[in-house]
Amino acid sequence: MSRKTFNVSELVDMVNGICKDSDPAYKDRRQGAMNVLEAILHKTGNYRGFRYLLKDECKGHPGVNYAVVNGSSLPHPDYELRFKDTDNTRVQYG
Repeated sequence: MSRKTFNVSELVDMVNGICKDSDPAYKDRRQGAMNVLEAILHKTGNYRGFRYLLKDECKGHPGVNYAVVNGSSLPHPDYELRFKDTDNTRVQYG
């Protein structure tokens, strides 16, 4: 069997899309995609971390609560409220 290569940045884009746009019922699938991606990124030395998506980035799906203060989006000042009803699989990898 011949060896095939795949561009890791394409996989990052694919998983980012899954985490952002997939149906809320598919949390297990998002978590599986995240696990595979993180393993590949660590093994290839390409892991650059992730950030949680904000509510307005998730098209109606649970994201992190940010407050608008003086026209800028800032993390909600109450840490518990910031993550209330959020989904830890709504992330974006760098």
